[in-house]
Amino acid sequence: MSTRSALRRWHVPSVLLGVLALGACGGDDAAEPASTGGDDAGAAGAVVIERFSFMPEDVEVPAGTTVTWTNQDSATHSVEDEGGLFPESEEIPQGEEFSFTYDTPGEYPYICGIHPYMIATVTVT
Repeated sequence: MSTRSALRRWHVPSVLLGVLALGACGGDDAAEPASTGGDDAGAAGAVVIERFSFMPEDVEVPAGTTVTWTNQDSATHSVEDEGGLFPESEEIPQGEEFSFTYDTPGEYPYICGIHPYMIATVTVT
């Protein structure tokens, strides 16, 4: 057997053994929490429009916060403050967003002007 054949014969098992050893070591990746989707949902001032719903339905933010609605739905939506704080947004197609800055504490219910059964509230503290 030539030296080259002997090296090839031992090289493959060595590589496999190295890969198995590295896989067994694990790492910090296993401790990372899995994403639950809607990465913007839950961030201060972020509302996702999805499945004909505002998520989260109720948002609480400090005064001076800009709330941004991002449409991840296939349908076009709008945002309309029920108390007239701001005029109804333009239509928001999929992938687009609308923002408004809330300066005064209070409760601000809003709807989708296109689908008025979609309701939610921004509470400003």
